[in-house]
Amino acid sequence: MYPLWSLAAMALAVPMYAAKRAWQSRMRELPDNISSAPRAPVTIATRPESPRNRSRVIQWISPNEFLSIHIKRSDLVVFDLRESAQRDPFPIPTAFALPVSPKELAPLLAWLPPDRSVVFYGASNLSIFLIETSPCMDGTATLYVLDGNLNLAEVA
Repeated sequence: MYPLWSLAAMALAVPMYAAKRAWQSRMRELPDNISSAPRAPVTIATRPESPRNRSRVIQWISPNEFLSIHIKRSDLVVFDLRESAQRDPFPIPTAFALPVSPKELAPLLAWLPPDRSVVFYGASNLSIFLIETSPCMDGTATLYVLDGNLNLAEVA
């Protein structure tokens, strides 16, 4: 009795399998008949690389090196990134330093002129990461990160 049921099941399964295969082959043919939308021509234009767009160098300097650079360069911009920059004045009175909070740093970096050297005082690891990945890295002037306590610097 059981072999008769299996023969009946096979008799139904074979035509169903054949119908499924025919349907699958017909579905594969349909995408070939569908026309795709015309594409607009793409033109890729390259612009010559400017010599000004060199990657800036970040240099870590000591307080004494900062004092010698400050004396030599009159166009030096100093940003004080310390948390206490609003309360505590910049330790070198002859250097004009702009206090910058962490949330103001990213927009400020986009504004930096490419030919102006900049000193960052009190930069954290996050601040240095923001500096290295910002558009201000396109330029020719050196960026300095002042490493150390300026209160301990030897003033000449």
